[in-house]
Amino acid sequence: MFNGRDDKINRTQVFLTLTDGSVLTVSIRLPLSNRLGDALNNGDGFLDALTPAGQQQFIAKTSIRSVRSANVPKADQLDSEGRAPGTPAFDPYAVLKVAREASPEEIRHAYHRMAKLYHPDRIASFDLPDEVMDYVRAMLVRINLAFEQIGG
Repeated sequence: MFNGRDDKINRTQVFLTLTDGSVLTVSIRLPLSNRLGDALNNGDGFLDALTPAGQQQFIAKTSIRSVRSANVPKADQLDSEGRAPGTPAFDPYAVLKVAREASPEEIRHAYHRMAKLYHPDRIASFDLPDEVMDYVRAMLVRINLAFEQIGG
């Protein structure tokens, strides 16, 4: 199981709630069946996970309280508020990665930074899967809505 990182394997993004109450967003390595349930219920004591920063971790299954799928909705599946139906409201400060006490100047700077990072035109020349482009579009919608709520 501890055979190093292989970027060609199938993974799925999940939210792990640990026994200490903390929540991790990680990408879990899937078995050959490509089913999350099989990864969670097999005999392995650890899950092979990647953090959003790409750091590989091995998380003890005994330290996990719950697992929730973090399937990213397609951009056209978002409601008028920029989120998938049935999901909780998002925090615009978290989306823009600014403190609640941030000045209008800091909010504007954060908006421009995030919009530039997730703008679809920036990555259009790369040969990326449709799911990645949908994610980028969805993130840009969230960034624009966050700025409208707190900085516009």
